Amino acid sequence: MTTAVARCARLLADGGVAAIPTDTLYGLGASVRAPEAVARVLRIKTRDSGAGIPILVESAAQAGEFADMSPHARRLARAFWPGAVTLVLPARPGLDRRLLGPAGTVGVRVPASGVVRELVRRVGAPLTGTSANLHNQPPPMTAQAAADAVGTLVDLVLDGGPGAGAPSTVIDLVQDPPLILRAGAVDVATIRAIVPAVRPPGDPG
Repeated sequence: MTTAVARCARLLADGGVAAIPTDTLYGLGASVRAPEAVARVLRIKTRDSGAGIPILVESAAQAGEFADMSPHARRLARAFWPGAVTLVLPARPGLDRRLLGPAGTVGVRVPASGVVRELVRRVGAPLTGTSANLHNQPPPMTAQAAADAVGTLVDLVLDGGPGAGAPSTVIDLVQDPPLILRAGAVDVATIRAIVPAVRPPGDPG
């Protein structure tokens, strides 16, 4: 596996795109510092620039280089990172605008997958973390499913075993009080134990 990870990291550092195993599902990995690779991810997902693409980082410290970490964000990061919680935060200047949501936000996560964190370390930059599937298709949980979905569209499929299945819980920390945008692997009660003000999905505030 170490050789495969090193090969994948070199490919990503050189501007390639790979389907990579995370702790939740298989994602489309590209260096956020490789503009053409980011463009390829958007084309694969048939997603317009401005819809937002989450990024995977190796630590909360690295997250702070690309997004403004509020006190709520720091508490949630301490409690759930590495893990299946994505925090939507104001993006810092310099991050590829095509990765940002309509309000200049970016979804950031430190995955529990040691493989992904090692890839980020070797590449020297965060990776895109959107699921490795075409629009309106189910996200792949295995390397074979990822290969079936996007194998002809990426440069490599890195087999890291099956993902856990449940997507990450997505929390919008730009809103006040914060709002869970997508229920996922970490439930609302567990999130509220750390930040009681967090609203459940669909709460109009």
